[in-house]
Amino acid sequence: MDALTPFSRHATICLTRRQLLAHGLTPRHLAAAVARGTLVRPRRGLYVPAHTARGVVAALHVGGPAACVTAVETYGIWTPDRRLVHVWLKPNAARLRALRLSGRTAVGEAHHELRRHWRPLLESDQCESWRVGVLDALIQVVRCQPRAIAIAVLDSALHQGVIERQNLEQLAVQVTSRQRRVFDRIDARAESGTESLVHLALVDAGLRVVPQVLFPGVGRVDLLVEGRIVVEVDSAAWHSTVDAVTRDYGRDLQLVRRRRWVVRVSYEQAMHSRRQVVEAVRAALRASRAT
Repeated sequence: MDALTPFSRHATICLTRRQLLAHGLTPRHLAAAVARGTLVRPRRGLYVPAHTARGVVAALHVGGPAACVTAVETYGIWTPDRRLVHVWLKPNAARLRALRLSGRTAVGEAHHELRRHWRPLLESDQCESWRVGVLDALIQVVRCQPRAIAIAVLDSALHQGVIERQNLEQLAVQVTSRQRRVFDRIDARAESGTESLVHLALVDAGLRVVPQVLFPGVGRVDLLVEGRIVVEVDSAAWHSTVDAVTRDYGRDLQLVRRRRWVVRVSYEQAMHSRRQVVEAVRAALRASRAT
């Protein structure tokens, strides 16, 4: 039997040694699968396919399922780069390990810091062996992450259809009154987390912003500020190929012909330099009004 077949049958990415042996695999099969890189053993008696997200492997190595942004990413929801490993632990969790890995755990150096989450889960029945349920992961994001990141994650969860508006009420009652304010700014129209971050920064600055505005012959633009300035926000996943960049330049030219100023924002600027982005948009507004 192929070493990955039991995972498909269980519809999971994490199985114990006992479960794998029950499917007919032998200790020799398991050792060979790890040696050739088909399986990874995060800790003794636990196996996952080699393609498993590195943060998930790291969380399992520590002793619990992935939590917060580490779990959120596995649901197809936007998360920021350069993040800690987040793991959920039961109050009586024992035999926990530090995030110092060796051998064929395939975690690497990108994940070198850890954040533990101890609070009881809202939906413990949705917690899998390798990740907490999506609602619990989002609650943890609101409690743990900076306001802007939490809003961008929730925007993405709604936009991707992972949760619905009614779920927001379930989340809101689980957090403090201060944390609850993030729910006032959620907008499911954003097509990327970086777009959400820039949108939020511009609105916080007192500017009127409309997302995903359709210009005939051009297509949708990310943000239209004060009806004058088009803001296009690049994400890490898009706008990176030569063809994509060429299309973007063509769109910019068409917008300028229509007397719309274009401010293009890189992924790094959206993540780390939003104040400068706001200043640039304000400058573009002043210039557009002077012409």
